[in-house]
Amino acid sequence: MITKRWSIALGAVAAASLMLSACAPADDTGGSGGGEGSDGPVTLTYWDFLDPSQDNPRSNALRDNIAAFEAANPDITIDLSVVALGDMISRLPQSAAAGQAPDVFKMFTPQVPQMAAAGAYSPLPEEALAVDDWLRPADALAGPDGEQVAVPYEYRTCALYYNQKILDEIGATAPTTYDEVVEVAGKAAAAGYTGFGTGFSDTDNSAIIATFFDCFMSQVGQDVWNEDGDADYAGAKAEEFGDFLADLRDADALGGSVVSDTYSTVTDGLANGTVAMAVLGTERIVTYGKTNPDIKWSELPAASSGGTTGATFGWTMGIGAGSEKVDAAWRFIEFMTGAEAAVGLASGGEVPTRASSYDDPYFETPEAETVNSIADYVESSSEPHAYQDNWIAIATGLSQAGQALYLNGLSGSEFITSAQDAANQ
Repeated sequence: MITKRWSIALGAVAAASLMLSACAPADDTGGSGGGEGSDGPVTLTYWDFLDPSQDNPRSNALRDNIAAFEAANPDITIDLSVVALGDMISRLPQSAAAGQAPDVFKMFTPQVPQMAAAGAYSPLPEEALAVDDWLRPADALAGPDGEQVAVPYEYRTCALYYNQKILDEIGATAPTTYDEVVEVAGKAAAAGYTGFGTGFSDTDNSAIIATFFDCFMSQVGQDVWNEDGDADYAGAKAEEFGDFLADLRDADALGGSVVSDTYSTVTDGLANGTVAMAVLGTERIVTYGKTNPDIKWSELPAASSGGTTGATFGWTMGIGAGSEKVDAAWRFIEFMTGAEAAVGLASGGEVPTRASSYDDPYFETPEAETVNSIADYVESSSEPHAYQDNWIAIATGLSQAGQALYLNGLSGSEFITSAQDAANQ
């Protein structure tokens, strides 16, 4: 469902950006003028999960960057619809089939192949494929024919978050292995907290358990799919993930509402001081620094059969199927993923994806210290990988198996087998 629809109006900040940009006149080729071969104005429909009217670092950055783009490109207006990821996944194929796909949309990395297989994308123009300074290879953002359909908007990976105040209260230090996480989480639970926050709800595409699983499989070096694209990960390496969840359950360290908890309820629990630890994406680091300074972060705990290197993922941008404004759409995407928008993106805690972005003097200032540390962590402690077009089935299988693990006492091995079988049904 589209929850909000509005066009960004140019305010004082945008007006200042307009004067600074000098507004070089657009030509009539469409590629740089955005008019698709005409001199008239262009309106791009754009779907994003962030709501720029909210007051948080990422929303503020999105609002300011769109305003800056419109100021620098007065012939292009961005008509933004705020659409939750779950709604986007269900509506994009329908909209594409009806010829009503947005001109530009964001999509989470694991879902790009699924949306490509569903026909949601237009091919990228040659200018997009010529960009060669992505910090991570972008060719895995492809459809069933192997052609790239999207570009990286921001990078992230998983990190361990912990509430230092709670750990001090129970006399614990930040854990460095998953066995230590269970031990510390049990102590926190005995003190009245949720020892480790995760969730088995499938209402948000099982985002929290699936993200954690993605990083853990990278840590232990376990492929998720076989050559035919079927889920094929059950075995000793993956069982360590199931055993970890079962050990947390047996230590009473999972929240009482874990079967219905989502990514947002866990992040809220960390923010309000009721959750001691969780594994989440690095995009929350800047926000927690502002909302609850007791929340610290560290690299992923070490797995006994692997290391601490998780998966690189994040949000991407692509052009909607059937768009008649491909040149203007790419002009917008290039701005939003380029050096012009990088400072705003970084101020919201998101890691810019192009090497050229880091040439901006901002990244040498103290204000950029946190995002630079996140970027360094993503580079040193995560690796990208290709996804198949059934990530939602993988995620749903994990949530269903997680509910059974908590409610019916499944073992770690049974959890993994059940999740894999559900994904392949």
